[in-house]
Amino acid sequence: LKAERALRKAGHVMLDCPVSGTGAQAKVKDLVVYASGDCQAIRRLRPLFAGFARAVHDLGAFGNGSRMKYVANLLVAINNVASAEAMVLGLKAGLDAQTVFDMVRSGAANSRVFELRAPMMVEDRYDGASMKMSVWQKDMAVIGGFARRLRCPTPMFDATVPVYAKAMRSGHSEHDTAAVCAVLEKMAGVKRQKAAPRRARRR
Repeated sequence: LKAERALRKAGHVMLDCPVSGTGAQAKVKDLVVYASGDCQAIRRLRPLFAGFARAVHDLGAFGNGSRMKYVANLLVAINNVASAEAMVLGLKAGLDAQTVFDMVRSGAANSRVFELRAPMMVEDRYDGASMKMSVWQKDMAVIGGFARRLRCPTPMFDATVPVYAKAMRSGHSEHDTAAVCAVLEKMAGVKRQKAAPRRARRR
């Protein structure tokens, strides 16, 4: 905010425009832009945003873009661990990982996070990360600090923190955040049969 005020005073425009999505989504123009700041500048930049995003939302005052990003990423953190937890419960119950993926994806429990992360959980392969665990840890710290400053309770988000931390300690720092599934599998005593890796089927 200080930088924005200083630049505005000097006659310049600074926008706050974080995006929702991954590098893989950027390649297919599937990002969402949370734009905030000068509305005329945002309007002028819409053609630029269209080069990598499917939607641009003007959220008003400078800083609201980042605030919305924190809110969205809080939900991503929870959904990712919840997706892994569901996958591990299915495996522990004797269900095939591909079956869990197909059935969840076809029903009310599906989410964009599940669609992005669960295929890696099915394959039990987490290299080629679209979001590295080490980078995500920094985002987690920012979200946690944001909530604490607002004195807003985040019990579900807080419950995911030790899972991500354990993934870091378990050697997954350079793997995708979907690797929390491997952590939960170990905690549950799940041992998969070794098989040739296969790509999770998509509709």
